[in-house]
Amino acid sequence: MDNDVEQITYTSETSITGFSLGTLNIDRIGKDKNGLDSHYVDTLDCSNYPFTIDQINRIITNKDSLPVGTYIDKVITNITYDAGVLAYKPKGSDHDTIWTSTDSIDFTEPVEFKVYAYSGVEGKPYKVTINVHQQEPDTISWKKFDNNPFSAGNLSEQKAVYANGKVYVFGKNGNGTHIEYSDVANDNPSPWVPATDKIPSNIDTYSATAWAGNIYFLAGTNSKQLYKLDVTTDNNEISPVGLNTDTFEKLIGGNDVKNELYAVKENKSCKFNGTTWEETGANPFSNLQGNYPIFTNTIQASYNSKITTTIALCNSSKAANDTVLVFSYMSNEANKGEWVSRAQNLPLPNLENVTMIYYDGKLYAFGGGYGEIKPFSQFYCSTDNGLCWRPVTECMAFPAEVPDPENPNREYINFPDLYDTHHGNYSCAVTPKLENETYRGNFIWIVWEDGSICRGRINRLGFTPKW
Repeated sequence: MDNDVEQITYTSETSITGFSLGTLNIDRIGKDKNGLDSHYVDTLDCSNYPFTIDQINRIITNKDSLPVGTYIDKVITNITYDAGVLAYKPKGSDHDTIWTSTDSIDFTEPVEFKVYAYSGVEGKPYKVTINVHQQEPDTISWKKFDNNPFSAGNLSEQKAVYANGKVYVFGKNGNGTHIEYSDVANDNPSPWVPATDKIPSNIDTYSATAWAGNIYFLAGTNSKQLYKLDVTTDNNEISPVGLNTDTFEKLIGGNDVKNELYAVKENKSCKFNGTTWEETGANPFSNLQGNYPIFTNTIQASYNSKITTTIALCNSSKAANDTVLVFSYMSNEANKGEWVSRAQNLPLPNLENVTMIYYDGKLYAFGGGYGEIKPFSQFYCSTDNGLCWRPVTECMAFPAEVPDPENPNREYINFPDLYDTHHGNYSCAVTPKLENETYRGNFIWIVWEDGSICRGRINRLGFTPKW
């Protein structure tokens, strides 16, 4: 009973409890003294990038990938683990090596780590993978689809709208007015198909508007009538809306939040709730010179979801103004509102055939040339509902690539040339983010005169969610 021998029991736990990185090298692009792009190598503190440890499956990885260009062939790691010895298997080796905090490890392929407990127990290996982005997340990537001509031939005076998984294009040529669609539900365009052979005469192609799940447009000469293209039916039925005594000058756009369709009727701005029309005020669009497409977008107020603001943008006559025209309409709880012309603090140049889209939570505008501005040379962005428009100089851009004589099979896209080649005839639609499929949708579709398509998307909007 007087035995004073101390019994020591060694743990058999073999878990890795923490994993992080140190400082790594990364490729950068900067400007040299001549203002030209220049490559250099910088350092990046990666200690704050979290790693997830799956203790059941023994997997360690970073769900938030490291930036493009990060070197992972010489990595210093910080690892915590249960008592014992930590070992890893270097790339190209069949034998374990004792890990130290100063080891420079090659992670270009997954590396196995295991803990050897003091009790003699050998732990199951952990597979450690370091993910690095292969694309710049905030850069837009483009792809061109050439072999997809309109069945009706080249189309001018285009307006493209997205509805029910398809891009519909309204356009004209010597054979009359045409409506064609391409199915983009799987993110790749199908061949163009005529929507229907029963088209009203004298369609105002610029009036095409997606609202309440269908497409609305005006047709007629001096007295235009409102029509609905039912995209939920297989044969895309077209039917008049309301009485034939209802005549319109312009169709402005739709507000799906408030279930309102805006138009100019009998020289008054008005709104439609699907059943009746209601006058909302004077017609601020009367100063539009010529026939231009009008682009709209509706957002809800951050402080009150019952208040919406709809922004409308279109070209103006160059003789009247050197900037585009922007209008706003606020609809509040009482469902009252009036269109007003919006003054721009940083105005958008009156780009030829200007287009406005809502993309990635911002308003973007682009179009043909104006003055010294070349066609499709850049995007203009507004984050304050059209008050200020700033040129986008990085990431969100149109490529202006040229053929590579050393690689003639490489695809290249030159938007200014495409604009000129197609005589300035184009239209644009945006695919919304598909519900429950974060990595699909979110594409910009630019349709040219002959039906060829350029598809673009900010890279991060196509990443598969990992959290």
